[in-house]
Amino acid sequence: MYGRVKQLRQRGKRMSDREIASASFLEGDLVVHGIGGVIMAELKQPNTQVGEPLLVLYEARLITMHSSSMLLKGDERPQGKDGPAYVQEWSVRFDQR
Repeated sequence: MYGRVKQLRQRGKRMSDREIASASFLEGDLVVHGIGGVIMAELKQPNTQVGEPLLVLYEARLITMHSSSMLLKGDERPQGKDGPAYVQEWSVRFDQR
């Protein structure tokens, strides 16, 4: 599903409201799936099946949903699946295409 994602944390620390407001959205196809019992959310380039995702959220869980928006929370691992993990939240907005 096509959406716009804004990350709400940097290295686990919640950004200020001002920082969040000024941050830009990343746009792409949001895909949620399970691998080995781990739920992952990935934001991928629109209309592509190959290539690295733009963003990955491990242990993703839905916190809240309102009409065409939702909040996901999980772990980000900037150095890959075996690197250090930080708490991350995504504000997701879905657009009609």
